[in-house]
Amino acid sequence: MSLKMSNLLDIEKYLLLELVYFHLPPQYKNRITRETPMKLDEYIDLVEQCGYSIYPGFISHSEHGYQYKKRRQAHFKRIYASSDNLGDVVITGYVNDNYGSYGNTADKNKTSFVGIALADRENNGAVIFSGCEQMNPTSIVLDWGGCLIASLGVVTVHHHKAIAFYDHYMTGILGERNILGHSKGGNLATYVYINRLDENTNAYCVNAQPYCWYTMDETQKEALKTDRFEYIVHANDPTRKASYVSYISRTAPLNRYATRRFIDIHGFAEVNFDEFGNLEGARVIRETVSQLKSRFFNDYAAEKRLTHDECMARFQEKLNEITSLPRLFSTTLDEILLVTEARAAIIWFKDEDDRGPFIYPLIIKSPGAEDLYQLKLRPGQGIAAQSVFEGLPLYIQDSRQYRLPVGSLKQAMGLTITSEIAVPLGIDEAEVFGALELVNKRGGVFSLEDFALVNDMTLTMLELFKKSGQSLDNYRDFSLLQIRKGGQRTFAVEKNGFTEKAFASPAEKNAFLKKISGLSLEPNERLIFNRITFTRDKQEQLKRLRKQEYAIIFENPHLRHAKTRVSTVLIALLLQLRENRVNLNTVAKMMGLHDKLKTRINDLTDAEYIRLEYGMARIRRSKLVIVNSLPQGLNLAVYRVLCNRLKKDCQKKAVTVIVLN
Repeated sequence: MSLKMSNLLDIEKYLLLELVYFHLPPQYKNRITRETPMKLDEYIDLVEQCGYSIYPGFISHSEHGYQYKKRRQAHFKRIYASSDNLGDVVITGYVNDNYGSYGNTADKNKTSFVGIALADRENNGAVIFSGCEQMNPTSIVLDWGGCLIASLGVVTVHHHKAIAFYDHYMTGILGERNILGHSKGGNLATYVYINRLDENTNAYCVNAQPYCWYTMDETQKEALKTDRFEYIVHANDPTRKASYVSYISRTAPLNRYATRRFIDIHGFAEVNFDEFGNLEGARVIRETVSQLKSRFFNDYAAEKRLTHDECMARFQEKLNEITSLPRLFSTTLDEILLVTEARAAIIWFKDEDDRGPFIYPLIIKSPGAEDLYQLKLRPGQGIAAQSVFEGLPLYIQDSRQYRLPVGSLKQAMGLTITSEIAVPLGIDEAEVFGALELVNKRGGVFSLEDFALVNDMTLTMLELFKKSGQSLDNYRDFSLLQIRKGGQRTFAVEKNGFTEKAFASPAEKNAFLKKISGLSLEPNERLIFNRITFTRDKQEQLKRLRKQEYAIIFENPHLRHAKTRVSTVLIALLLQLRENRVNLNTVAKMMGLHDKLKTRINDLTDAEYIRLEYGMARIRRSKLVIVNSLPQGLNLAVYRVLCNRLKKDCQKKAVTVIVLN
């Protein structure tokens, strides 16, 4: 267990960054010291009693606000319970000189500064600074006014407070000294970091308000571009534009169902984490000064081309301090992306079902990760599968000359595959458990030098993995949709699976349908769809999820008897589609109803009506198709034809189906 940056997962760092926004109850004022520390899980247990910034959701002292805190507390507890790093972490210092009852300082000269200090058994330490507070008019002036002048290079009271807080709580820390901050807190973390470079410091900032580039000396500027400093930016977050930035480390996409309000883009809850707890779909970048002068916020590769030996030495140094298996895999992909300039990197795992062996993606470093996680590739389907099942490293300079089908991967990534590398992962040649794959090189194709480097880096990573003695079994999960209550999974359906579920009554069936649609989640329940977690407070996101990814056959049982024309129903559907280029005649022809457009629905035969329902569900290209109860009077034999057709779609990895009987 360790507070070392090389071991902490992104999801653990995000927990620490968000926790600082929940202010301890008044009775805990000034109780925390290095002599009388508080365990991290004790703080988490107090979250529901905490005062809080308006920031974490613009919530008030209401029942809604209380439920919000309970949900975030449950989220923190889940992370803490599964963490290998946070178990022995204690809080050694807490300062909150906000205005109002939630401030814990005796100093009358309040500045709205908030900081938490941490330590572990290995004598590593960390400090965390919060972003802007908005609960008091005076705080608004101090916080946002401070952000404005800080972007111009003015050292504010907050900066002085932050450096004093760091110096006080890092006294006696002999291990790593780490600094974390979000938003304005990231600005403070940057300031402390560049002014304490001679100490064993690292920094991790998310959506940080930049510190003024032009007031830094060359040593400080270069220090921001090293691996000791991470600056994470969520896609489209505007905060980085508050001043000039030349040191962005990674960009992280929001999940596709998130609302695009500033609070969601800038906050913590709308990015995804992979099975290992690292940011999902994040791109490794190191932006250079010259590139940023002409273009902002694009992904750029390393500033300097390194030799093979230099790359390996840098990589070995990077991995030496890592003891966490999740960090080992994620860091390996990050480093390989950086030196090869690949557009995507994927770690595939091998598994087996009733149809035989297959591979599926465990970690994906690509902005299109959400679609890629749907894939399930069999032998003969692309070079990653070939690498796994034949145990051979493969280098494809020109994918157009490669004969194995790659259609599923191509469609999921939304691009033409031009060049690939795949290296098997295994304990030895006879025990291959997966593969590491690179897809497409920026500005060209992969070279033999890239292939040799990826092979050597992968072997180095595997050596460390073997020495760790850790198991991969906990990370095998191929669910598209699952409902979890507390720590228990109450329902799950596998990706591309065909599941039938029987009910004793229509009321029981309707309750289940509402549950898997996210319409009746309880406070301690979560709906997880394609690795993205939804809780009952995310109704807007759940609505967007249902619209984009759910299709319900027989959703409206009265449609069978409607006098509406087929063309009217199809036109209404096409207006809702994400791709409005599909025309009415094309859709009708696909359904076998091109000569029935003017026919009323109640005049269709049962077989024609089934084709209409099936076509309306599949034309939406939803990931999940739910077959509701059979409408009264509909031919059972025709219904079975529908189910058989959907089974074939599942076998083709085109959809996931739940049939409600």
